[in-house]
Amino acid sequence: MLFNRTKSYEDITPALDTRRLIILAKKLLPDVVFNMASLEGNPFTYPEVQTLLDGITIGGHKVSDEQQIYSIRNAWNYLFDLVIQNNVSIDINIFNKFNDIVAKDEALISGVFRTGQVRIAGTEFIPPRAEELETIFKNELPKLIERCKSKTELAFEIFLWGTLNQFYYDGNKRTSRLVSNMILISNGQGIFNIKAKDRLQFNTLMVEFYNTREADNIFDFLYNNCLERY
Repeated sequence: MLFNRTKSYEDITPALDTRRLIILAKKLLPDVVFNMASLEGNPFTYPEVQTLLDGITIGGHKVSDEQQIYSIRNAWNYLFDLVIQNNVSIDINIFNKFNDIVAKDEALISGVFRTGQVRIAGTEFIPPRAEELETIFKNELPKLIERCKSKTELAFEIFLWGTLNQFYYDGNKRTSRLVSNMILISNGQGIFNIKAKDRLQFNTLMVEFYNTREADNIFDFLYNNCLERY
């Protein structure tokens, strides 16, 4: 299902150099991975994530939490490869691939749309039924792309659309954020990075978004607080 938005957001001109963005994103990778994992409730601290990504095992944590860090890292590396190879596309295959990487060890099934109903804790919103998902994806994605006036709008709409429809059993926010970052980085528009320190505000605005399907407030937050441009 789609949602409502009344404000517009322009791309920056001239666009940033894509190669430079990838270099910066790779340098920021521990921060980006930490923030993504933290929003999922992963207990790893930033220094622990940084140490783990340097190849040193951290004791005292669940194997599943450690694997989640690696999976997010692997998904970002896949994103970098896509952009470098100019192999960027917005389709079901790319969504499924990102989900397969980030949710492989967490979900009932990964890399394919869910086959049962899910709920979003803390909201009154009920996501679409499983049997509707393929039709929603096929029919709504072209409309979403058409109504966006900039790549920045498209990136954030993709994120919100993916989280609203809950196409997968798990990893919906991570999957949609990765597709959003692929769009932003490949078009020189920055890096989408929701900071762990902003988790309360982000979660509050997302609950409002789920319950109302009005996106202005969460869109403002994402644009003003979560878009890093260099």
